[in-house]
Amino acid sequence: MGMDISGLNPTIIGDEPVFPDNWKELSQKAKDCYNELEKEYHIDNPGVYFRANIWSWRPIYYAILEANNSCDLGISADTIDGMGYNSGHGLKTQEECTKLADALEIMMLSMRHDGVEEFGFNLGMWTARDGKMLSSEDSKRLDELYPEGGLLTDLPVFLATGDKSIPVWPSHTTQLDHMEEFIVFLRSCGGFAIY
Repeated sequence: MGMDISGLNPTIIGDEPVFPDNWKELSQKAKDCYNELEKEYHIDNPGVYFRANIWSWRPIYYAILEANNSCDLGISADTIDGMGYNSGHGLKTQEECTKLADALEIMMLSMRHDGVEEFGFNLGMWTARDGKMLSSEDSKRLDELYPEGGLLTDLPVFLATGDKSIPVWPSHTTQLDHMEEFIVFLRSCGGFAIY
């Protein structure tokens, strides 16, 4: 499950390779050649498409909320609410996207300056790095220390259990590199819709 974000009027360099009708009959070398051309097209045209799984999208979404509130970007509540789902919502102009990109970039530069490589928000779910969800009792203890909806940049946090502490993360985190890919997408998408 993820968020597929399409640019509405992206800046385009070159022609998108056409998927061959006879794909199953192609040699592996021909398939690899097509895949390489498609990869290059998307690298050269970052405003065409951006994808994030739901665990990574939530921190990006909450960063958008924070940027909208702190920088007074003027994104409507309806648009913001819709951006949390695969509902077709998004920003409709490049000007709006550039303002959001500028605000998010300031957040990311500050995090980079502080040595942060990943961030998340407490959305009431916590995991150990092995992917196991914490018990509701342990989650409640962490929720008391880290308010729900709060930005977390000093990850992992540590949960005291008996005579030791274990590293845990909010279940919704993303790498700064992924957020920066979204910022690059915003700078050349011409508006976007989330599906």
